[in-house]
Amino acid sequence: MKGRILILDDDKLLLGFMEEHLSMNNYEVIAFDSPLKALSYLEKNAIDLVVSDVKMNEMTGDEVMNHINKNYPETGVILITGFGSINHSVNAIRKGAFDYITKPFTTREILYRVDRYFETPPEERKQEPAAPVAASEKSKPASDKSRSGPARKSAASNGKVQMVGHNPHIKRLVSMLPTIAPSSAPILIQGESGTGKEVFAHLIHHESDRATGPYIKINCANLPTELVESTLFGHMKGAFTGAINDQKGAFDEADGGTLLLDEITEIDITIQAKLLRVLQEKEFQRIGSQKPKRVDVRVIATTNRNIQDAISENQFREDLYYRLNVFPITIPPLRERLDDVPLLAQHFVDRYTSQYNLEKKYISKELATHMMNQEWKGNVRELDNKVHRGVILSQGDSEITTDHVEDNIFSNVDEGIKSEVLSDIPLIPIDEMELQMIKKALERTQGNQKKAAKLLGISDRTIRNKLKNSGWVGELDED
Repeated sequence: MKGRILILDDDKLLLGFMEEHLSMNNYEVIAFDSPLKALSYLEKNAIDLVVSDVKMNEMTGDEVMNHINKNYPETGVILITGFGSINHSVNAIRKGAFDYITKPFTTREILYRVDRYFETPPEERKQEPAAPVAASEKSKPASDKSRSGPARKSAASNGKVQMVGHNPHIKRLVSMLPTIAPSSAPILIQGESGTGKEVFAHLIHHESDRATGPYIKINCANLPTELVESTLFGHMKGAFTGAINDQKGAFDEADGGTLLLDEITEIDITIQAKLLRVLQEKEFQRIGSQKPKRVDVRVIATTNRNIQDAISENQFREDLYYRLNVFPITIPPLRERLDDVPLLAQHFVDRYTSQYNLEKKYISKELATHMMNQEWKGNVRELDNKVHRGVILSQGDSEITTDHVEDNIFSNVDEGIKSEVLSDIPLIPIDEMELQMIKKALERTQGNQKKAAKLLGISDRTIRNKLKNSGWVGELDED
């Protein structure tokens, strides 16, 4: 057996459905339609995972979860919530649920959630109650050194640095911080644009012994070729035309702290040899100077390119790659951690409502569903921007809807309601695609199957049949 699961729901049809299919997939299943009986059973029997509905007569799923978190901390909880109840789902994660599943759901969906629980290392299964933000919250003063030079920015270490997410990959990255942050070894962070590479780099600095020192960021992609060497290493007066004063470089400014080289693969290969020397020898020379200068700088580099391709194309030195790659880190794209989208979205909502001194806002259930079906080519940055727009355009509304985020003023094409229903369906089996289309249509019509059928151009009888055949759980309209 893969594990012992207690399932809890006062809907006996749903209970039978879950018991049958989880048992068929090699789980030992104990089923209860009474929360009180289920909790009584837990007093004398060890259970790995509880899967509980939220809305029950004797007790709510939240009350069941709170009891389990308090009395059986090694037991995981997955909650079954009402259709599209995303705000509750986010709060459930904050309160300690491992995961949630929204009705309607198929056999495949619930098996995915349950399997993922048992595939997750035990130490990573339990969420810290009221803390979905996986990050450091220390406050440390930053150095007050002045900065100057093209494309150079400094970031103070006196704010809350955080990576939001309960995805296992993100949690694993954050769990590594106490190990990798204190050292001075270089770190290479790879990932697509907008995934959060810079956020993780800041976290490393924030958790390091250098947190009170400078944190200098250089965007290598924005540096003109002729200024790269000067920006990194500085120059002496008269070293070249226009060098009217001695100028410190980024390594000077980052001495005693951390230097982030963002998009390092964009640095000209002729400069990379000098960069390698700094990493190896801890010294460099300013342009026009024959005197080496020693520095104590921790280098963190990021890239959104396939670095092996850059090496094979002679655009990046292989020896520099191996020197940087002491701690290779990869940040996954948002499409590979869609389960984090609701948490991230609400995190950004809270950030911007606080920034603009607005009342508390939440994303609507239809917006949450819409977001969960996007490709997010711009990753977390794209999500951040869309939520920011939604907070502003929702004005006095407490709920942010798809219309606020996808306002036609900011879109080149008005695809219409039907196109929205049919858009952004991933490459999946036909039966799953049909179910997703129906679920999106039901969301648009607040669960009205006749209206959903009209949107899709099919009969409501066809919708009912498709839902039944796919293993959908929930009420069906009668003829």
